[in-house]
Amino acid sequence: MLVIRLALLTVSLLCCGQLSARTLEQLDYYSEEFFPYNYLEQGQAVGFSVELLALIFAQLESPAPEVKIVPWTRGYATLQHQAFTVLFSTIKTPQRADRFEWACPINVSRGKFYGLTDSELEITSLKDAENLKIAIMKGQAIDGFLTRSDFTAELIPVKSVEQAFRLLALRRVDLIALTEQSLEGHQSSFKPLYTLFEHDYCFAFNRSISQQELARFQAALEQVRQSDAFEKLYQKYFY
Repeated sequence: MLVIRLALLTVSLLCCGQLSARTLEQLDYYSEEFFPYNYLEQGQAVGFSVELLALIFAQLESPAPEVKIVPWTRGYATLQHQAFTVLFSTIKTPQRADRFEWACPINVSRGKFYGLTDSELEITSLKDAENLKIAIMKGQAIDGFLTRSDFTAELIPVKSVEQAFRLLALRRVDLIALTEQSLEGHQSSFKPLYTLFEHDYCFAFNRSISQQELARFQAALEQVRQSDAFEKLYQKYFY
């Protein structure tokens, strides 16, 4: 009798698991304001990553999903705690690697220290920056990188890239720590002084996604990246 009950329970769990499984088309897609990758324009989610997602779904022969633009901290918390969610463009760091499932790459992210164009600082290692004031975006991958390093500089938290720029322009900080893409359109005002890391921007999936659906998404991403449509999209946003 016990064996029969266990068998029935196993079948029940399998059935429930199959009923709760979702396809790529049924997931919830989240992103943040991060030009030129993902941002709002006239109330609509647009940008390189958003258009790339649309190309992936065209490859899958499905309609492009709705993308919800939310603050990064909210999107990241949702990804961690809500099943069947996707967050992009998310930097795949060693600390995050095991927390989610990944489809990569959207593009490559390089974290760097930047100074004003007239800066005379010479930085060849993290140790060279230990006595400096550095503006940093809280919650971003570069924040996690520095706070987990054996690094004792004074880190000044900021809420936006614009605030970091303003503090550096007023010389209230010596450096800003940002990803390369964060300076899009502002490169003439700042210069890179040191490269901290180089990681992939990816689509991060809550671990509730099935491996079959993840493989389906990754295959479509790879096919799109080899296409003329991807080359045109890349030139549209980065040239």
